[in-house]
Amino acid sequence: MYEAAMKSWRWTLLFWISWLPAAQATQPERIRIEPSARSISAIQGTATIHWQKVPLRDAVARLQQLFEEPVFVDRRVDPSQRISLDIEASRVEDVLTPIIASRGLGVSRLDRLVYLGPRNAAEQLGRLAALRTAEVGRLPASQRAALTGNRSLSWTRLAEPRELVTALVEQRGWRLEKAQRIPHDLWPAGELPELPLAEQLTVLLIGFDLTFEMRSREQTIAIVPIDLRQLQRWTAVAKPQAEVGSNTGAPAKGRTSREMKQVYTLRVAEQPVRAVLQELARRLNWQIEIDETAIRAAGRSVDARVSFAVENVGQDELLEALLRPAGLGFHREDEQITIVPWDDAAR
Repeated sequence: MYEAAMKSWRWTLLFWISWLPAAQATQPERIRIEPSARSISAIQGTATIHWQKVPLRDAVARLQQLFEEPVFVDRRVDPSQRISLDIEASRVEDVLTPIIASRGLGVSRLDRLVYLGPRNAAEQLGRLAALRTAEVGRLPASQRAALTGNRSLSWTRLAEPRELVTALVEQRGWRLEKAQRIPHDLWPAGELPELPLAEQLTVLLIGFDLTFEMRSREQTIAIVPIDLRQLQRWTAVAKPQAEVGSNTGAPAKGRTSREMKQVYTLRVAEQPVRAVLQELARRLNWQIEIDETAIRAAGRSVDARVSFAVENVGQDELLEALLRPAGLGFHREDEQITIVPWDDAAR
């Protein structure tokens, strides 16, 4: 038993994720930002598509109706280009993949939001959103709460992105700096599904090669150019995989392994909470129950993607690091764990 207690072990969990975001802009009086507790059901079945020289804007509108998922087309993509396609598809991506192949475009996803844009931007979008989400997660709790709740957003034709971003930030009780860096533009009507602020802003700004940074002392959000070196450094540390390690070390003389507290190291980038929970439950012999009804009613989702890193923490701290960025918490009795909205867990 003593030798077993001295052993250290390490796991590597691999998760493969596909992303797709979308966005657009609006004038303040035309913006509608709403908390939502709506549950999303998976679209099943296959659609047969026959398009002959259909303008891209019309093709996207049809896709949104067919699959009931919002699609955002980057401002740098020509919406008048013609699409010819014969295909059977069960997802938006099935339709967009052959379209982008010869056009230098890419597709990415953030939750339900599908993004179509330049290939480089599509590749950066998920990582950039995860980086900004991680920065929000490091804010003091008193500031973080207003920024992490999911809200839907819609706007009318001829909306201006600068005014849209300003309204989004002010709706959350923060102030926007350097808004003049967002060029004047007029966008068609559009919408975003329920997303946290960091993901909404990432989608809305990426078409201008812009992002944002948090300035917690002044409670402001500043518009800044995308720093590719910062993104590359962060990606090198937070790879799209989760590493979970436990190392109890050698027990002190006279102590048994049962008296030793196991600690864990976990690094996660751009992973759904549900997938990480399932793997942890398998590895740690947890019995997981998810209060789906309460979570939907609170406007949260266990399918939200999170990024974080912890070192040498106990199981409860590990769970909190995973759940809190998604607005979730837990109740625990030994190995029985119930996942609930954060507010319910705090009671």
